[in-house]
Amino acid sequence: MSQPPLDMPEYPNTASGSHPPFARPDGPPEYLGSGQPPYPGYPGSGQPPYPGYPQPSAPPPKKRNVGKIATIGLAALGAVLGSTVVNYALKDHTEKTNAVQSGIRTHVVEPATLGGRPKIVDADLRAVSDQVVATAKKAAPGATGTISAFYGDPAKQDMVMILGVSAHVPSPEKAAGQLVSGMGSGGVKVTNVKSVQPGPLGGAANCGDATIENIPTGVCTWADGNTMGMIVIYFKSGDQTGTELVKLRSEIEQRD
Repeated sequence: MSQPPLDMPEYPNTASGSHPPFARPDGPPEYLGSGQPPYPGYPGSGQPPYPGYPQPSAPPPKKRNVGKIATIGLAALGAVLGSTVVNYALKDHTEKTNAVQSGIRTHVVEPATLGGRPKIVDADLRAVSDQVVATAKKAAPGATGTISAFYGDPAKQDMVMILGVSAHVPSPEKAAGQLVSGMGSGGVKVTNVKSVQPGPLGGAANCGDATIENIPTGVCTWADGNTMGMIVIYFKSGDQTGTELVKLRSEIEQRD
């Protein structure tokens, strides 16, 4: 009994430099990376995808490195805080500071966590914090303590920077204002600045809006007779940062 003829796929003539319709004259078959199986008779070659033809399973682009952005913004900020603000508040009062150190009722600390946020362990950010502290110490030799650190999770757009100085502050209200205005000298302009309640530790406090490398940022400062400091929360407004000021400050400024 005769068998029916076998239907074979028709292939175009490849003579004279012509190419199959599923191939490119200047590259491998077009099915690479497209999810389409190889054409009959042309098994996959196993070679990597041709440029411009990514595999569907390729990993997504990496998230923006917020740590690098923070480093750029705070490198200038640290210098301003040290040379302008702390210098203003303390340089001319070193002798008075030394005389009243025994009477200081509060001091700043670098907490292990801040508002439930873990401290960020990152070499670049630690270097920025160390630079801020070193600059502040150099400008304020009468200070009894200086701290700076980062907290949160940048991948979740939750990151906080703190700076605190323990020392006699002769004019808390003026010092809190100078902490804000001094940022402008470093290229970080703070707008919508308003006075806010400093909380049970007293003194003066201000909050405002800033933008650091196109990231909206809330800035709050405080100062009292014993300490001065700054809390910067990235991806938040000044008003939002202000709602956390009293709680976060209470974790940074401790009674003796």
